[in-house]
Amino acid sequence: MIDGILAAVLDAVDGDPRVRFDRVAVGDAAVLVELESGPAAGPTTRLAGLAHRPPGAVPDSPPWECLSPLALAAAVVHGAATRDDGLCGGRVTRAVGVATLNALSVPHVAWRTGDPMARLDAGVDVVVTVGLFRPAFRKFDDVTVRVVERGPVGDVETPEGVTVRAFGPGETAAAMAGADVVFVTGSTLVYGGIERYLAAAPDSATVVCIGATASMLPEPFFDAGVDVLAGASVDDAEAARAAVVAGACGTDLHDSGVRKVYAAREHHPDLAI
Repeated sequence: MIDGILAAVLDAVDGDPRVRFDRVAVGDAAVLVELESGPAAGPTTRLAGLAHRPPGAVPDSPPWECLSPLALAAAVVHGAATRDDGLCGGRVTRAVGVATLNALSVPHVAWRTGDPMARLDAGVDVVVTVGLFRPAFRKFDDVTVRVVERGPVGDVETPEGVTVRAFGPGETAAAMAGADVVFVTGSTLVYGGIERYLAAAPDSATVVCIGATASMLPEPFFDAGVDVLAGASVDDAEAARAAVVAGACGTDLHDSGVRKVYAAREHHPDLAI
């Protein structure tokens, strides 16, 4: 199976064959990929990208130690990295491949600094999150938040007036019915299924793909129905690496060399300023 969005990103960023892995850090909650490109003896360009780290072991012989970044990203796009045997060894390697695409996208994206959550209309009734996105519970008042999650959601602390309902992936259509805002977490790029979730979102809903894992070329996301891509830029790779190794994820990384960024489709001018 080919991942459509990731394939389009790879096609757009597949450029310099001299790009190579510099470092890969795998923490308990995130992975960080650092790349460099340019001649072996000369000026180099350094790029970095993050992704959610899923459960699973790091392969004994990580493929990023023998493959180029472009080859590893291609393995992710074509589904090889979802297998637990053969070349790519499971979802941790898939996460590294997604982080690699984030790093390869850096020269191609003109991010805007900021948190688009602050610009969303708070006067909505139904919010859907694909993946447990806790900030959605605090942004809106007197709403129903429907959470589509692979496993049990558990207890979620919410403000007064916010109701949470949990749905499994097989109940996506019911969860999406009548939604005003849909948040799709970047972890769907690691676990798969993002295109299916985006296709289920109502045409009238504002769709936000969010998280450091979704920090790549935005146009393929826009073509798939995303209105806002809200990711992260690694401004200080050394600080981010230390935080990843220490187990940080999410907002903890924003205090460790990582900046909130976003890009918005043209039909959302209020978000594109």
